[in-house]
Amino acid sequence: MEASPPRSDPQLQGGAIGDTLFGDGRFFSHDGGAENGRVDNLNEQGWSGSWNRWWRGASADHKDGGAMTMSTIRWLATKHRVPSKRRMYLVYYLPFLQWTTQYRWTFFKGDLVAALTMASFYIPMSLSYASNLGHIPPINGLYSFVFNPLLYAMLGSCPQMVVGPEAAGSLLLGTVVKASINGGRSGDEDDDMNARIAGVVTGMAGAVILIAGLTRLGFLDSVLSRPFLRGFISAIGFVIFVDQLIPEMGLGHLAKHVGGVSHGSSLDKIIFLARNAGEAHRLTCAVAFGSFAVIMVCREVKRRLQPRIPSIAYVPDRFIVVVLSAILTCVFSWDRQGLAILGDVKSSTGAPFAFRFPFIPTHMQHVREAMSTSFLIALLGFFESSVAAKSLGGGEGKKDGLQGMSLSANRELVALGVANVVGGCFMALPAFGGYGRSKVNVSTGGRTPMSSIFLSLITVLCILFLLPYFYYLPVSLPSLRVSYSSWASLLQTKSFPEHPHF
Repeated sequence: MEASPPRSDPQLQGGAIGDTLFGDGRFFSHDGGAENGRVDNLNEQGWSGSWNRWWRGASADHKDGGAMTMSTIRWLATKHRVPSKRRMYLVYYLPFLQWTTQYRWTFFKGDLVAALTMASFYIPMSLSYASNLGHIPPINGLYSFVFNPLLYAMLGSCPQMVVGPEAAGSLLLGTVVKASINGGRSGDEDDDMNARIAGVVTGMAGAVILIAGLTRLGFLDSVLSRPFLRGFISAIGFVIFVDQLIPEMGLGHLAKHVGGVSHGSSLDKIIFLARNAGEAHRLTCAVAFGSFAVIMVCREVKRRLQPRIPSIAYVPDRFIVVVLSAILTCVFSWDRQGLAILGDVKSSTGAPFAFRFPFIPTHMQHVREAMSTSFLIALLGFFESSVAAKSLGGGEGKKDGLQGMSLSANRELVALGVANVVGGCFMALPAFGGYGRSKVNVSTGGRTPMSSIFLSLITVLCILFLLPYFYYLPVSLPSLRVSYSSWASLLQTKSFPEHPHF
């Protein structure tokens, strides 16, 4: 039976041919599958059936038998008019070689607006994740938006997915840092060592993901128990919500002097809050809970007005609250009245970007401690990324976007793994694909991976020039942003992944 001709050379070079050749778990059917984009999943139907269908189609196309003496790669390249086998390899493993040739100026405005919108939403939140959940310097949260989106844009197979730090991964990383502090191997004020521990955890999580991609374990995304992972994420959301109540009530200084509370369980913190509620700092409570109320009101207003005014969804209400709180703190000198502020945001090494290779002999004790936690971070990150990628899809069938970008679970693993290994070398938080962040990208005009590159560049500019403006940011505001994220994760259990603000 004659196979249908390819739709376009770029698609075959970067997607269909690549997945057929390199064992990505899929074979194109030769009964018209190349024309309509249908594929047979080896994991569901088995090797034998898909291979036999492919071979019968190949034999029917070449009855004279002469072409059968070629290698499979050469025969497919010749049949589909791919000019170079080497280019086939490069385009498959380096997708940016494909989408950069399709980039048009009509994409530029949407990608830039999407990057600016995401920066206004998520850069302040990354500071919160680092300081409040990861227990590392706030600037290390920004590093996750410098390296990971850039590397994923070059290696990932989902054009519109944006990677970045998430609350669950940051909290799990923080448990390793707290265990090191409790064990006397670092201290609360030892920012450099805590950042190095974070680099070890992130690097190991990236290594786990990378090895899984190289060994073709992408099929695992279809066998993970979603109810279990949803329950786990909900539990993390509850832990985060309780944890952030201490700085939001201005009780952080008191908690440090009560043994076992700062790094204790959620039950210990609930008991502490109940006993010391009367000691809460009034101004801190007013700023934190007042801001939370404003954000929740804005959320409800946007939800009701969005059907009539779709553009209202892009108003950065949370960013506006953060900016106004910093301005009011500076103008009214709230820091002199006891309101804790973020202060100087700088690297623990003094340099804007410090390279610290995580896998060195002196860090072996941290490697042993972080092994199980890093594996769990990798598992959760891959699950969230796969959900986001499947929801967004590749470039196939999208008239206003890139063409020929087919999703590949194994390439996703490799891209996320490389991004986090590099991020670990700069002591960044673990970063994976997020459904909410990616939907913001799509809804504000992002069409290509260039929006991720723009986000990386904006974050670099923020680190180099805008950090002094975070000086008067109240500490309770980053905690508030984290609480809002945890609240969204609790709501997420019933309708995952519909909640766009997770």
